[in-house]
Amino acid sequence: MTFLSFMMSFLVSISPVVPSALAPELTSFTCDGNLVETTIYNNENGAYSIVKAYEELDAGAFVVINLENSKLMLPRTFNVGETSFTDGKWWWSYEDHQHPTFQRLTALGEIQEFNCEAQPANIGLGMATPLSIKSVSN
Repeated sequence: MTFLSFMMSFLVSISPVVPSALAPELTSFTCDGNLVETTIYNNENGAYSIVKAYEELDAGAFVVINLENSKLMLPRTFNVGETSFTDGKWWWSYEDHQHPTFQRLTALGEIQEFNCEAQPANIGLGMATPLSIKSVSN
């Protein structure tokens, strides 16, 4: 039993830990050089509580995405194996928590993708240029 305990402790200690996969603390992203900030809320019972862990998402969860001159509010999808949100035009996915997917369906039916990268927790709104809806319009 001691050997098994030792092996389990060893395996846990060498396993990679990805804190961002456990908690949505990385809310600032750079998407194609522009700042995008996100906040995930639960709202199944009208509580509007900020989500502290991805495992806590309820059926009414949604993400608010702050762009330069507007906000998007995207409801949760129920895609297996990923945390994603869409309104049918915009799509935000945390499948890779360091490089979330941000896409838009254009009026012509084409998918426009923005390359996003998580920013350190101490980034402020003045550190990058927020993504403008004008820069992503048709």
